[in-house]
Amino acid sequence: MSQKVVVLGAGMIGSAIAIDLAAEERFHVTVADVRADALARVASRARVDTVAADLASPAVIGRLAAGYDLVLGALPSMMGFQALRSVIEARRPYVDISFMAENALELDGLARRHGVTAVVDCGVAPGVSNMMVGRAAAALDRCERVEIYVGGLPVERHWPFEYKAGFAPHDVIEEYVRPARVVEHGRIVVKEALSEAELMDVPGVGTLEAFNTDGLRSLVHTIKAPFMKEKTLRYPGHAHIMQAIRELGLLSLDPVDVKGTKVVPRDAVVATIGPKLRKPEGRDLVALRVIVAGTKNGLPRTLSWELIDRYDERHGISAMMRTTGYSLSITGQMQARGEIVPPGVHTPDECIPPQRYIEELAKRGIMIAFRDEGQGMQPGAVA
Repeated sequence: MSQKVVVLGAGMIGSAIAIDLAAEERFHVTVADVRADALARVASRARVDTVAADLASPAVIGRLAAGYDLVLGALPSMMGFQALRSVIEARRPYVDISFMAENALELDGLARRHGVTAVVDCGVAPGVSNMMVGRAAAALDRCERVEIYVGGLPVERHWPFEYKAGFAPHDVIEEYVRPARVVEHGRIVVKEALSEAELMDVPGVGTLEAFNTDGLRSLVHTIKAPFMKEKTLRYPGHAHIMQAIRELGLLSLDPVDVKGTKVVPRDAVVATIGPKLRKPEGRDLVALRVIVAGTKNGLPRTLSWELIDRYDERHGISAMMRTTGYSLSITGQMQARGEIVPPGVHTPDECIPPQRYIEELAKRGIMIAFRDEGQGMQPGAVA
């Protein structure tokens, strides 16, 4: 018997989710979005139905969700929290990728009362990174240091940004302005986004720069390690450019008067540079490195994972679409099989079996290598 699934959002990530789900005969997939052109694009690539819906309205999301067995969210961060609440109130299981500023776990009690299981932050980082950290914490007697480095990049660098947005430009900019939480000496410390840039070499990619962003998310509460940080990877020089743009006030949400009209600077920036950041031509890659150091049986031990994925030439699907969209689809399929319980709002490190998840990614050509210090790299293995 087929299950009715709806994907909220027909952007790049929503399209990848729909494409992957539609490949499974047991799912009847519908994609919802307000943009007719976006719906037409995904319908031309996958066996899906489409529905025009204003997903900025919580009421619309609630009514829509009620008609499906499973809901998957690929909405911009500003819409994520209200969408999560609406789906929970509609009493439907939910899997979400929204990089929402709000704490999704605040809705855990509501989800429990309604008997709903929701999994949030199901992308690459947060997402895959959470599972790796959670697995390492379970394997070690004491977890002392967590480092996460992640980035989506164009294969070919082009001035001035040397970057290609793999998701909504508003959410890319959000990474550059939202204060970054890190853990130092066992305490949560808030630092400026884009700060503490450092260079690092990524095999097969080259030298990249890593800077602070707010990607630890729920890990600051669920993992008891005295030192934790998450940094975004870009080509060297990108952070300096974005810092300058931010310091000029161009990423502000405070309206300014322009010839008698109130204009939000960030909206103007997104309208101006967004199309340039989202040009479809060109190949991309995604790089993820997770390092967890601690002790086992009184001895030091370091576990690390590395993922490098590249543009799918054959199917014309970007690495960001693959790693993020497929991650959400895999989690949704686990939801559909009833493998993620009990009710409540969960993060990937709490509820998803890492080995099975890695095996599902591998079936889609997304490979993760694991290293246990002293044993060398082991493709596709989990501690």
